[in-house]
Amino acid sequence: MSLINLTEADLYPTEKFGPSVEGTVLYKVRDQAHFPGAYMTTNERMFMNVDMNGEAYTRVFAYPDIVQSYVEDNVLFIEFPEGMGKIAMVDITSGDAESFAQFVNEKSGK
Repeated sequence: MSLINLTEADLYPTEKFGPSVEGTVLYKVRDQAHFPGAYMTTNERMFMNVDMNGEAYTRVFAYPDIVQSYVEDNVLFIEFPEGMGKIAMVDITSGDAESFAQFVNEKSGK
């Protein structure tokens, strides 16, 4: 099941698709820390889809709410303000992490 599932119907009339990545999101929730996930970008915002044990979880972020994005040792990091902190994505199966991080940083003014 692909978590990169945005369609034209999900976008604002002014939005255009940007790069997406899919892999394993590392974020501790109770006793689990590895979740299949995807980040999808548009020219206006970033979507995060995560499969939490069969339950779909989607969150949408405005670019000013992202501190930075970068790749280190084949791991994509997206840093959010306090509360969420840094979220890592490993085992990327779809998309180019470097291009994705560069796009997010450009959109967030970094």
